[in-house]
Amino acid sequence: REHLQIMDLLGVKRGLIALSKIDLAEPDMAELVAEEIREMVKGTFLEEAEICPISVVTGQGMEAFWDRLNAMVEATPARSTEGVFRMPVQRVFSAKGFGTIVTGVPLSGHAKPGDILEVLPIAKRGRVRSLQAYKGEVNEVRAGHSSAINLADINHTEVGRGFVVATPGYFQASRHIQVRFQAVRDLARPIRNLTSVRLHTGTVEALGRVILLDRKDVLPGDAALLQVRLVDPIVAAPGDYFVLRLQSPTVTLGGGRILTCDPTRLRRFREEVLQDLKYSEEALGDERKQVEHVVRRSGLEPVPIDTIDQRAGLGLSRTRPHVEALLAEGRLRHLPESGRYVHRDPLPAARERILAAVRQSHAKNPMGVGLPRLVLRTESGLDPELYAVLLPELLRERALAETHELIHLPAHRVALDESLVRLGAEIERALLERKFATPGPKELYASLGAAEADVERLLKLLGEQGVVYRFKDDVLLHRDAVEEAKSLLLKTIADKGAVESAEFRDLLGTTRKYVIPLLEYFDATGLTVRDGNRRTLKRKKG
Repeated sequence: REHLQIMDLLGVKRGLIALSKIDLAEPDMAELVAEEIREMVKGTFLEEAEICPISVVTGQGMEAFWDRLNAMVEATPARSTEGVFRMPVQRVFSAKGFGTIVTGVPLSGHAKPGDILEVLPIAKRGRVRSLQAYKGEVNEVRAGHSSAINLADINHTEVGRGFVVATPGYFQASRHIQVRFQAVRDLARPIRNLTSVRLHTGTVEALGRVILLDRKDVLPGDAALLQVRLVDPIVAAPGDYFVLRLQSPTVTLGGGRILTCDPTRLRRFREEVLQDLKYSEEALGDERKQVEHVVRRSGLEPVPIDTIDQRAGLGLSRTRPHVEALLAEGRLRHLPESGRYVHRDPLPAARERILAAVRQSHAKNPMGVGLPRLVLRTESGLDPELYAVLLPELLRERALAETHELIHLPAHRVALDESLVRLGAEIERALLERKFATPGPKELYASLGAAEADVERLLKLLGEQGVVYRFKDDVLLHRDAVEEAKSLLLKTIADKGAVESAEFRDLLGTTRKYVIPLLEYFDATGLTVRDGNRRTLKRKKG
């Protein structure tokens, strides 16, 4: 009965029932036992299975039994050999002249002589020297075959039952296994949080405790989400079947399928944890959903396709088409500079982080126009390339605005009291009156009879608004003066092909103190190119 429970938990779908030793019973007794068997298998995968009466002593029913069994074998579809290779180790030994040999039944993929395989959890690699399947020499072992692998560079004393041999780079050992658990119907008592258990999956038996993530206890026949915290790490993968048994006495509690193998301890009754496991469960058996969920789980950290493939465990030839299909459906975003991907689900949260950083800046500094792009990127805490993709979108949608390279909310207005508004107008007037021979900040403090802090605050604000330019050595120029100088520069170069700094100084009627910062500004903004003392217009590419 326990074996039937375990087969049911391990996802076995088909079978035959052999009613043996019928030579020892009368026909009526055999019929009675068959009825009892029917009752026992009700609700299991054997509920509709054929019952075959047999006797190995007399041979009665044996020919029909073998015919039916062979027919079922013939009707069983072949296991796919695609994907990465993974084989739980059943036995390991050393053969004279061969070295280390590991045996088991591969769960996925295939392996050939010369391949490099990784032994986990010790994370050591060895080369495949030779292979056997069903005790015969072969050039390939594949999923579903009883296989023996002769590995070079691995000492047999380092490997044991429950280890895994796999394609390098795809699997890691973990002490935390998240599962969908189905309790057996005849559970003797409820399963409590932190119950000590034995986890069986592949060929490993591991001790640990269960954390009930979505309920206070598990009753007979209940389905639940659990985290199994193990004493020692094991290697498993999403979709693997498992059985849980009590540590003592060793009775079967239930089983199900593994959803994720993560390094973190999960907290109980957390909605985000349960939602993530729900997505993981929906992805079982669906490669595209599996790939999508790998990217979704990375959140706002874009991931390259190699990482997606490693976490999905499919192999690049199968991962890449799924990524391309998800891109076409708009479920993934591609960051072209680095070639990484991000899922669409967390993007609203990323946009909100940018907006929140701008709102916070306005709240802290109501007299500031906004934030420079680089500062805003830092404040948002986003990946630089993702930020560079999202910010232009927010600007195009007018969720944000930009004034003189400062990002702000469209409705944001600088709040100034009346005295500061008058002082700002006086500063502008003072700069306009003296155009290319303007006073510096200290002269402004004195001439306007204003506090240094107020003048500096207004100069900063007028600079952010693009009204006042503050060059090196505290040279202040009004934007009208800068535009006038630009127009004169363009006209002169158009007439003569170039202009010298001394000539431009004379045209403006000023001194080197003012003309040099202006010319350097025009160079820096890409308007002109310096060649000694001469300036020419910078040629645009294309």
